Amino acid sequence: MADKRIRYGSNTVAFIALILGILVLVNFLSSRRFLRADLTEDKRYTVSKATKNVLKSLDDIVTITVYFSTEPAHVARTRRDVRDVLDEYEAFSKKLQIDFIDPADFDDTQKQELRFKGIPEVQFNVRREDKLEIVNVYMAISVGYSGKEEVLPVVRSTSNLEYELTSTILKVTTKEAKTVGFLTGHDEYNINAQTQGNQQFRALLDKNAQGQYNLTTVNLQTGEPVDTSVTTLIVAGPKQAFTEREKYEIDQFIMRGGKAIFLVDPITMQPGTLQGTPLSTGLNDLLEHYGVKLGNNVIADHKSHDTRVPFQQGPFTVFQSYPYFIQIVDFSKEHTVTNQLENLTLPWTSSLEMLTNENVKATSLAKTTELGQSIQGFYNLMPSPGIPQTDLQVYTVAAALEGKFKSFYADKEIPAIASDANANGENDGGTSPPTQDAEDRTTITESAETQIVVVGTAQFLTQLRSDGVNFFLNSLDWLTLGDALIGIRSHTITDRPLREALGFERNFIKYMCTIGIPLLVVVFGLIRYLLKRRVKRLVGAYGSQF
Repeated sequence: MADKRIRYGSNTVAFIALILGILVLVNFLSSRRFLRADLTEDKRYTVSKATKNVLKSLDDIVTITVYFSTEPAHVARTRRDVRDVLDEYEAFSKKLQIDFIDPADFDDTQKQELRFKGIPEVQFNVRREDKLEIVNVYMAISVGYSGKEEVLPVVRSTSNLEYELTSTILKVTTKEAKTVGFLTGHDEYNINAQTQGNQQFRALLDKNAQGQYNLTTVNLQTGEPVDTSVTTLIVAGPKQAFTEREKYEIDQFIMRGGKAIFLVDPITMQPGTLQGTPLSTGLNDLLEHYGVKLGNNVIADHKSHDTRVPFQQGPFTVFQSYPYFIQIVDFSKEHTVTNQLENLTLPWTSSLEMLTNENVKATSLAKTTELGQSIQGFYNLMPSPGIPQTDLQVYTVAAALEGKFKSFYADKEIPAIASDANANGENDGGTSPPTQDAEDRTTITESAETQIVVVGTAQFLTQLRSDGVNFFLNSLDWLTLGDALIGIRSHTITDRPLREALGFERNFIKYMCTIGIPLLVVVFGLIRYLLKRRVKRLVGAYGSQF
């Protein structure tokens, strides 16, 4: 018996030692090899491919210093979440040096140094022993590379940390920032305007740029070429017609490999009304030559639109269906700009027709549903339930062009610079004679590989909705930076509208919830009762035999 106890005891000790050995081995291997299962549809809790590419491309050590307090409890939880994210970063690159520092024991001189870096103390209200106290904590991350340093001063959560951290790494490691130019001179969307909406949009652009590109304005009214430092040109909602010389400069910018975004409104709204008149910018023939024809219409979508739009009727605000604010849910799943978008609202947009163009690939980025309708002529855009639904079909409202473009002015003379009077609309026929500059210039007839994005409206920029902002920033990043940050930003897009149930499906769900579930509970209880009665009978009949 003693030998048996010894043998069993030895087996138990060996089993425990084996389990401990396996745990140690698993822990050792996990520290060397990172493995994680993310079961969400869009892998939003996994470091994106874009981040992995950025980390793999690092050519020198990037130092990430986390200045995070360990108290109070909710700050400590955020610190652990940040550590989890950085552990995943570290698993994909050997060029990261990550340090966690708790500045609780720093003296005044060291805290002053942190403030000089742009790392502030953050105040929190904490309840201790039934008293409300104010505590100062640190929640910052510093990223350094080759003598440059950038700071995320306050990290309150990890919801958008991947985008902010990766873009900061790109900022400090980028050797030369590119330049994005917003065209001016035709009453376009002005990024420098002091209105609240413009300032908010400019702040979003500056945050997105993160030192990877600079923002500037471009004016072509003097007949000068677009500055060679500009890599991407934004034409956002012009309300005045372009002269031929201005169109020539845009054409030559694209011919030398420049990227461009054209946001062209089809109508202009009368002040204080919802009455629209056709808007002619003179860009139609230029864009048609490149491969996209503007529809010169306004599109309504009777299936997918903002169904609750506020309108003022007398002293009251009412909400009505408005099919002219199209909600796009049909995106190109192959294109980088839209393959992870879920929703986009485009107000008062026109349709686009993609044309066959040699050496140019055209992609429809966004389409209406099959209940899209083209409205032309008199534009009364007041909400109305009685819009006649005719000629319904799918319309493209945003497109991307990629390839080598032919110049619109390949077989034409260089247009003369418009005179000041003509540019101001005072003399429709007056142009200045050709300048010496025009005589010395040579028209570039074919571009290098480049890209153009065309959208049938610019109104979504003024709405400052997250879906429109994400679409614009995706387009801007794709043209200016490639797809380095698009996949990361898409992790924060969470608008997933429920599919509307119709007919039999809706009735089935309704009666299943109101009648079916209670009935299932009753049936389950009845079955359980009958089983218990059967068990009692069996015990009563055969219990004495056991």
